[in-house]
Amino acid sequence: MTDWEAILREAERLATQFRRLEVDLAEAEKIGDYYVYKEYNEGAMLHYLEMMARNPPPRSRRSQRHFKSLWDIWQSWQPSLPGPDKAKAWGWGVRIAKALRGA
Repeated sequence: MTDWEAILREAERLATQFRRLEVDLAEAEKIGDYYVYKEYNEGAMLHYLEMMARNPPPRSRRSQRHFKSLWDIWQSWQPSLPGPDKAKAWGWGVRIAKALRGA
């Protein structure tokens, strides 16, 4: 059974970190989609984020900073949620950060 209180508590923590580190929320959303696509594989997620942080698409230096920040957030974030709930928390964290950005 999904524990929505825990999911939203983690989402609020993530939203705070997203805003504090000024990450690109569109990239954060894509990373959450990748986690779901990889069927909640933690190893694949860490590998992807490390690769993107070290060798981001050739858009700008900001891209590298965004991916490095997202990698740091993911590595330090250790919720006691199963994969699907962790993905929900990440997605809600992005939504909350977007809403706060517009406020």
